[in-house]
Amino acid sequence: MSLSVIGAAVAGLASTLVMSITMAVAPRMDLPPMDFAGWLANLLGVPRLRALGFVAHLLIGVGWAFAYAALWSAGIGSPDVTIGLLFGIAHWLIAGALFGLLSSWRPGMPGLYFRNLNGNMGFFGGLMLHIIYGLTMGLVYQFFHP
Repeated sequence: MSLSVIGAAVAGLASTLVMSITMAVAPRMDLPPMDFAGWLANLLGVPRLRALGFVAHLLIGVGWAFAYAALWSAGIGSPDVTIGLLFGIAHWLIAGALFGLLSSWRPGMPGLYFRNLNGNMGFFGGLMLHIIYGLTMGLVYQFFHP
């Protein structure tokens, strides 16, 4: 099976936007605020330019989409919501560990598996966001996958 570049880009943008909307309403669901755009702007050394952080977030989301699509194209699962959910959990395990590393370089980052955001609430909030990303990826990419 071949990788759909357009499909990965569209699914990545859609998944990242759904994830971003969920982050925006997280405080209304009794989850801690998750300002990923702000964290990325801080990481890039321009904490006042949240818009740049949001663009970086979109690009990272599309990058992850290509990773998902490459796995599906290699025959590892198929693009659907079940495998998307499992990929989302794996995505969270990788991303959460990366945040732990980034937190040691830049203060103000959410820490290992978002543990600096109300402990377990941050952990499960981050996990939920990545599951949502994976589910959306599986749902959208299947329409582009030959």
